[in-house]
Amino acid sequence: MIEAKENIPLKHLTTLGTGGPARWFISCSSVADIVDALKFAKARNLQVFVLGGGSNLLVSDQGFNGLVIHITLKDLTYDPKGLVTAGAGVNWDHFVKTSCQRGFTGIEALSGIPGLVGASPMQNVGAYGQDVSETIASVTAIHRNTLETKTFSKDDCEFSYRQSRFKSKEKNLWIITSVQFRLSGISEPAAKYDELKKSLASDDKWTSGSRLQKINTIREHVLKIRASKGMVINPLDPDTRSVGSFFVNPIVTTSIKDHVTQVALKLGTSHPPAAYPAGDNLWKLSAAWLIEHSGVTKGFTLGRVRVSTKHVLALTNPGDGSTTEILELADHVQSTVNSSFGILLEREPTFIG
Repeated sequence: MIEAKENIPLKHLTTLGTGGPARWFISCSSVADIVDALKFAKARNLQVFVLGGGSNLLVSDQGFNGLVIHITLKDLTYDPKGLVTAGAGVNWDHFVKTSCQRGFTGIEALSGIPGLVGASPMQNVGAYGQDVSETIASVTAIHRNTLETKTFSKDDCEFSYRQSRFKSKEKNLWIITSVQFRLSGISEPAAKYDELKKSLASDDKWTSGSRLQKINTIREHVLKIRASKGMVINPLDPDTRSVGSFFVNPIVTTSIKDHVTQVALKLGTSHPPAAYPAGDNLWKLSAAWLIEHSGVTKGFTLGRVRVSTKHVLALTNPGDGSTTEILELADHVQSTVNSSFGILLEREPTFIG
């Protein structure tokens, strides 16, 4: 049976640590709980926000005058062939760690990403050469209005770069309850990202270890790289009080890519921005490169918040900053990059309130 609580602070449930309270708050550990919570909201004409791990979330300083549903469904089952069903409330990195220890490939490069399994399909999370859409078999969700449960195939999810139907055309219509993954118990792990390849090159466990050792070595090195950038949650490191990467790597046309390269040459930079083909005459550029070469530096401070001292993609709250200050810092970064390169970076976090 659900318990509705009032005026619950949300900043303690986010990795950034900012924002005001939720007018109503219900924790849901089952599908039935979610249905009851939605009925509770409908009876009171309340807006609903679904909270997972709070790792990609900006909460207004005024809070949220509606119902926050906190998802805590934690079932996790494996079959020998690598078909895995994970509840939406399963901690993402626990899922990755468990899968690596069992000898499954497909998500090892996604180690250390904060948040819950249920959020992973929404924005098609990815890192170091892997996207979660590569291994998702299906997604099960509840319709917020009709309360029907539906299972979406991988194709139904309409995945693209950091996008899905759940984040775009049907945003706020579905609450994901579980995700089914198809991992591999036989394929060899592969390092697809240059930074990861360089890190692995001198590790004997990678060059001559067993398949299981190689899988877990990739995980170890991804965690090491992420930690060096403040991208692994650590209560003792103020640079990890963030939402991770605040900006999405931009997808641009060939003409814009060439323009950025020309600007880089005029600036006298030793290396032009790396550009990765994104199909249809489009290219993916590095948001971090654009930020650094526009003049925004690591550790740049505005009020009580700052750019991470480890990585310019992260905006951090090292003390007692506010969401308003984070947004002002984001505005500054975006306007600086736009002035330098003519590209307006897209923000990645979800904002409520």
